[in-house]
Amino acid sequence: MTSDERKLKSFIFRGDDCFYVSTIERDSSAAVSPPPRFFETIAWDYDWELQARGGQVAITGYGPAFEQHSKVCEQLFRNGCYETEGS
Repeated sequence: MTSDERKLKSFIFRGDDCFYVSTIERDSSAAVSPPPRFFETIAWDYDWELQARGGQVAITGYGPAFEQHSKVCEQLFRNGCYETEGS
């Protein structure tokens, strides 16, 4: 089993809101050996002054690392929220 490896990290500021976006490469939970690796992007509300994460606001594991990371960042910057593909 390989450990998670951070690929991308961003802070998005929108008005008074701040979001922390992180993309990692990690092992799949598939029951095969060795498990396949994939990229996962998660975003949280973030308190910049306290340097603390809040609630999760986005998660995706669809597509190449940079594409999924940039899509989450762009939506949070433009809309203040994230909508998954096809919703």
